[in-house]
Amino acid sequence: MAVGVGPDRHGWRVLVDTLEQVPVLRDPGGRRLCLDLLDDHLGFALQVPESNATRLHLFHILVACKRQHPRALGMLAKVLNDVEPGSPAVRRACQALDDMSALDLVPERARDELLGLISGMSEDRLVDFVHAAVGPVAAELAIDHQRPEEALAFLEQVNARPDGVPPLLVFVEYLARHLGDQRCEQLREWNDRQANRIGITEKMRALRIEHAEPVPRGGDLMAYLVIRMERDLLDADRYTLTHWRQVDLGGWHPLRGDGFAGDMDAIRRHVAELIAEAETGWAQDAANVRVEFLLPFELLNLPVDQWDLESGSGLPRPMGLSYQVVVRSLDRARAPRWHREWRRRWSLLKEMRPGAEMTDHWLWSEAAKPRQLTGLEARLAIERDVLSLVLRTRPADSELSEVLVGLRTGIPVMVWSRADGPRSAFEAAVREMQEDLGALPEQARRLRSRASQSARPRSHVGNRVTVLWDDPERTVEPLDPPEAPHEEGTAS
Repeated sequence: MAVGVGPDRHGWRVLVDTLEQVPVLRDPGGRRLCLDLLDDHLGFALQVPESNATRLHLFHILVACKRQHPRALGMLAKVLNDVEPGSPAVRRACQALDDMSALDLVPERARDELLGLISGMSEDRLVDFVHAAVGPVAAELAIDHQRPEEALAFLEQVNARPDGVPPLLVFVEYLARHLGDQRCEQLREWNDRQANRIGITEKMRALRIEHAEPVPRGGDLMAYLVIRMERDLLDADRYTLTHWRQVDLGGWHPLRGDGFAGDMDAIRRHVAELIAEAETGWAQDAANVRVEFLLPFELLNLPVDQWDLESGSGLPRPMGLSYQVVVRSLDRARAPRWHREWRRRWSLLKEMRPGAEMTDHWLWSEAAKPRQLTGLEARLAIERDVLSLVLRTRPADSELSEVLVGLRTGIPVMVWSRADGPRSAFEAAVREMQEDLGALPEQARRLRSRASQSARPRSHVGNRVTVLWDDPERTVEPLDPPEAPHEEGTAS
């Protein structure tokens, strides 16, 4: 990770010359005392290489201060003044340190003002906004739960975007746009002052215009929980699970959670816990939560929408009643050769509007015999406007199925019935949902609700419908390889 603006070589040399005149810094024990006091002020230990050579050690200390915490240089001046108050050498050193600190992105007073404005935010929401501000590089950074002061220190050290706007200011702009309370204007005023001070007023104005579309609220603010599940390579009765989460703040920047491993019962309980965490933490402000299971071919037929959210309760609560539950294909995510057509069809789906003629975008498969599968693939190669495939049969244990044809021809949406039952009821339910393809995950949730309200819930079509809703713009694969299994029932 690169740091922001820093002093040139001449500035470092002058500063070290000044610090060498401070008596306490000439002695290794004195320098160690100052570092210990500095660590106490900062709340964490700076990583400084040891050296008995005074000048070399001072360079190490200054570089560590500049790279590891944006307030460290200012705090070092305070420490020196506490240790040798009133010393002329210390006064000169403090002035030099203050001059060098002025090169920091945000002055001390402005930083304290911003901390006051963001106090009270949950750590989970804070991390989501940090990811949004940092952008694609977030996947390479170890960003976990952070207090506000830690988040600001982190953002100040990340390089500016290509347009020259520092991520800290992007972060504040996201906050102003999404918090939606009296702090909104205060945050924008704070950002304007910082942009004017560092000479990027026009760039800040362009950033604000870029994000001036209506803020996702009400029915528009979506939270995503993506759960990757695979069978253990050494034990067929065990599974490994990894999850990612995001509240839709603009762009796709999912935050990866801990891995988990266990048998099917342990996996189901863990999924219920993940959703409970969403409800009480990072997704509590979202209007809707979509739970997406990223599954290999052999697990696509799991009834994940029927998994119980209230483990141990005498009154089951199927996940699919409260959440938009869909499956995604892990095999396609890891097969780049299938992605071009997948992305092309998805771009067509995004352009669809409610009420548009949908007939040409749905295809009903006839059967899954080899000859018919060959014909289906040939047809999809020609009918490039097809976006959704309704399967005649549920996915088989082997890969020789309609699902495989749909995956490698780029079909982003597929629907099937997991269990045997009246075909007419299944087809009637799908035809009711196909009028608004873009709302299919929510329509499937409503169908599951009707199933639970029916006289015979177990046999209702709504309790056996699977929707594959596979968005190529929100991937977590293949950038993140599978993890090694962990101990059963424990997070990594």
